[in-house]
Amino acid sequence: MSNLLSVRNLSVQIGAGRPVDDVSFEIKPGETFALLGESGCGKSMTALAVMRLLPPAARLIGGKVEYAAADGAARQLMALTEAEMRRMRGGGIGMIFQEPGTSLNPVMSIGRQIEEVLDLHLGLRGEPARRRARELLDAVGIPDAGRCLDEYPFQLSGGMKQRAMIAMTLAGEPELLIADEPTTALDVTIQSQVLDRLKQLQRERNMGMLLITHDLGVVERMADHVGVMYAGQLVEVAPREQFFSSPAHPYSKKLFAALPERAGRGQRLSTIPGRVPPLDTQHVGCRFAPRCSEAFADCAAIAPGWHAQPAGQQVRCHLYDPARMDMRQAENTAPPATAAHETPPPASPLLEVRDLKVHFPIRKGLLQRTVGHVPAVDGISFSLQAGRTLALVGESGCGKTTAGKAILQLVQPTAGSVQLGGVELTGLAGSELQPLRAQAQMVFQDPFASLNPRMRIGAIIAEGMRALGQREGVPERIAELLEQVGLRADMATRYPHEFSGGQRQRIAIARALAVSPKLLICDEPTSALDVSVQAQIVNLLHDLQQTLGLAYLFITHNMAVVDYLADDVAVMYKGRIVEMGNAEQVLGHPQHAYTQTLLAAAFTRMRGAA
Repeated sequence: MSNLLSVRNLSVQIGAGRPVDDVSFEIKPGETFALLGESGCGKSMTALAVMRLLPPAARLIGGKVEYAAADGAARQLMALTEAEMRRMRGGGIGMIFQEPGTSLNPVMSIGRQIEEVLDLHLGLRGEPARRRARELLDAVGIPDAGRCLDEYPFQLSGGMKQRAMIAMTLAGEPELLIADEPTTALDVTIQSQVLDRLKQLQRERNMGMLLITHDLGVVERMADHVGVMYAGQLVEVAPREQFFSSPAHPYSKKLFAALPERAGRGQRLSTIPGRVPPLDTQHVGCRFAPRCSEAFADCAAIAPGWHAQPAGQQVRCHLYDPARMDMRQAENTAPPATAAHETPPPASPLLEVRDLKVHFPIRKGLLQRTVGHVPAVDGISFSLQAGRTLALVGESGCGKTTAGKAILQLVQPTAGSVQLGGVELTGLAGSELQPLRAQAQMVFQDPFASLNPRMRIGAIIAEGMRALGQREGVPERIAELLEQVGLRADMATRYPHEFSGGQRQRIAIARALAVSPKLLICDEPTSALDVSVQAQIVNLLHDLQQTLGLAYLFITHNMAVVDYLADDVAVMYKGRIVEMGNAEQVLGHPQHAYTQTLLAAAFTRMRGAA
């Protein structure tokens, strides 16, 4: 079978660095090639180069990209004019971008944006186009698709915007789909539905797919072949089965080792020391050598070549070079993980929530009269003791985040009781709540959106302390907090945009810890992080809990993290808790049909799970 897409020796330069360096792969019709790796490895830049959508600072310095459409015509994409390439985008080749919030037009309705694609590539207009747009929104799991057609992007949640973006991309019926982190913002059940839909489209249309992701579970479910990328280069290429049964490159092995698993509860997750090198790094030997526990002398001085392994596996590593087999290989001297000391629960709970309700009004008409209510949180009850972690899980829109905000009185509860340390919070005025803010803090889902881009990190961390009247020792406390979350004290003078996603999440945690809280409400703190950074954040939260005796209300849809971290689990569905108990009971023997569905859809590799 001939290739649908052939990429040969593709290289992109930005300044003195090469975020994409001599990358080659091919995709056949109906097959999925997955690019896997940490943020900053060059995965998205590779896709942008294929689509000729590079940022102004980047330029293509080498390579060929050949696209062979179903009509038999082979096109060299780098030789097409911009007008020809514009017709290719969205038609023959579609792309789902990682951040839907910046990809959707904020002044056009969702329906109009999808209809625009249908008009341009399929010639559909009017009622047929609207009908087809609604079918596409239905297909990607958007509830009440008819109403969504007339809504604007700001009216949708992050997950809903991602689904709308996928629907818009599929509207042009592409033969090749480039999907850049297409399910990052989606919970497990919607993730499963979207990926099932993509698989179905592949079968129906023999569509090829370039899948960019850091989620090994998505790769295992979707990919036919896997390419592992590090610092702009592919370091391993293999069929899916071979890759998951025997990952070869040390970097691939460390990605698997960073996954949380039930067998490791109470132990530290394996992490990859250091970080992906900056774009302007001048590489000499193996690019992974500074972070590799198996590196030896030649690794730092000589760039490795490709070495073939059984079953079609290729690996770029000196460890597989027969000429260097007798070289001394460094042993992994990482200290063995030790079991964590469990804090005995106190007699009375730190947080007591009883029959909490948050109902949002529905207003219509010129006078915006209230005609009904949406029960976002509809009578939930639970308790949380100091030093323990309660995971609140469920699909997007089930009320998890609203519940977390209502507990902190960031959203006004409609009814119910919230007691923190025996003090009733509901009904208190702002001045009465302020001294209690020090006891409970929130780590928001998107650290970049929750950090003021105009303030330096030190000022952001100090803001809470100053608001509560602390004036003495603030610089010293800032330095201590930064060191506590694994950052350097001299980083306090930097701005949020100068940090990676994982570092920004650490800053958000430092800000929350600044006022010495007893309770942290963590809203999807690892949702957009790749597995190595996720492991660092989970380890950090675990260490802080053991050191400070913190209680966590952990809002997430990542069942692998729940399985590893949580003591107790509460499952939410349409504003209500439908099942609750200790983690072993809920995850190992789920009773409610919805919990069973969630766990069945959570295909992330929960190695060691029952």
